[in-house]
Amino acid sequence: MKLLFSIISFSYLFSALFMFIGIVVKSQKLQLSAKFLFIVSFIENLIYFFYRWHKAGHIPVTDAFTSFVFFALCIALFQVILIKKSKAFIVLFSSLLISFTLFGLSIAGFSENIEPLIPALKSNWLAIHVITSFLAYAAFSINFLIGVYILYTSKFKSDYIVGSIFFGALLSGLFTSIIRYFLSYNILITGILTFFIALTILIYFHKSTKNVSKDTLIKPVYIGFPLLTTGIITGSIWAKYAWGGYWSWDPKEIWSLITWIVYLIYIHYNIKGKNIRFLSYLALVGFISIMITYLGVNFIMPGLHSYASK
Repeated sequence: MKLLFSIISFSYLFSALFMFIGIVVKSQKLQLSAKFLFIVSFIENLIYFFYRWHKAGHIPVTDAFTSFVFFALCIALFQVILIKKSKAFIVLFSSLLISFTLFGLSIAGFSENIEPLIPALKSNWLAIHVITSFLAYAAFSINFLIGVYILYTSKFKSDYIVGSIFFGALLSGLFTSIIRYFLSYNILITGILTFFIALTILIYFHKSTKNVSKDTLIKPVYIGFPLLTTGIITGSIWAKYAWGGYWSWDPKEIWSLITWIVYLIYIHYNIKGKNIRFLSYLALVGFISIMITYLGVNFIMPGLHSYASK
């Protein structure tokens, strides 16, 4: 399994590399090759996921390691479905985010062992709750990546600096993970150095463009919002059977509600006709809320969902 996992990680990485080169040299053949490699990477990811499901006897999303793998798979799924219509930069950003996630797992120290389910997770609601929630996270993540690109390619200095910071953080995380994968350098120092190098390069090579429509930005939100709503509802029903109540004001529940409200506000402002710049900034806020819901709650705030941090 470790060999297949490594192959998957490098497949997504090479997809990003080919796409980047294809964009720079304006080669449609390279861009198509990158998309094809992305699809191959997704298939590998899917095989790995179902193999673990077969070995475990339940959907493999019950610990930190497998949840990150599934998160990557969900992002890839959306991209594969929309691969013909997806712009090259969206596939590039998605490949980078997935590569960062998978290479980060290689150095995070999470256990890859398949463990038996704890009693609270032995429920038929597990699959539908987790699948809908993670698909929502993936859709919102794509909205975030598009928002970062829109800000980075904006003609306004404040926009492209903010876009550079977020894009630089993504690149820094990926480069740091890859460097740490091969060499035993200090992660903090490496991360800081790669971030400032990436930020400097991004700002220096900034170029404004207007090739992204508002519809491209908001469409993932209209896909993710009903999925998140379904995830919260099914989670509440599951909580009734597992813990005796529909709502316990657990940190995970609170932040899921906050995230739901953030994207409800997003839809509201879109209907009100807010411009693409405003919605791009709101996409950043939404993604931060997702990261707190997904990561912050599991690893920092103790609660009923802390099992996912193992």
